[in-house]
Amino acid sequence: MKIDRLREAFDQAQQRSTDEQEAIADLLLEELRASARWDVLFADPRSDMLLDQLVNEALAEDEAGEPEEITGDKFL
Repeated sequence: MKIDRLREAFDQAQQRSTDEQEAIADLLLEELRASARWDVLFADPRSDMLLDQLVNEALAEDEAGEPEEITGDKFL
């Protein structure tokens, strides 16, 4: 059951120092916020069109033999 795994994670986190518990909580909260942001983005009706456009651009670059390497801030 999913709740059992979450409870196990919390039990293990409680064994850690206060600083580590804070860091774990920060990571979990950031992940939940990021997931919520993705949900909003993918719920936008424009997202399918944009994703199709990006796929087509990537396929065209690949077929032309000129894919662009994505590193660091270039992805954003």
